[in-house]
Amino acid sequence: MSTLDGNNLFGSGPHEIRPESWQRAVMRRAFAGLDGELALDLGLRSRRIVQTGRLQATGSDVLNLLLAQIEGLLDGQLHTLVDSYGRVYARVLVEEFAPASAIRRGRGFWCDYRIVYRQLP
Repeated sequence: MSTLDGNNLFGSGPHEIRPESWQRAVMRRAFAGLDGELALDLGLRSRRIVQTGRLQATGSDVLNLLLAQIEGLLDGQLHTLVDSYGRVYARVLVEEFAPASAIRRGRGFWCDYRIVYRQLP
């Protein structure tokens, strides 16, 4: 079960967390009369983590409350994300959260969602 700052916000439905590759900044310089190039390593940069899934609840008011709790994490603070397999993603910033579908009804209320995190090194 995935958690964000220890809160089980995503356990109501299936979801998937896909970390992208870390980025490394490199400055390349070439000089006249010199074969090859000089590569200066500027260090590790951030990476994106994309989470998609479905939120489900027994009532629309409960689902709206859950959506509001997740939207509240767009606070500019760093958080800790733990996926269903226990992998810890420390120092993540919630960059984007959007329901990917309207709230629908059928065996309760549900909507699909997409979250984009930015993990700092």
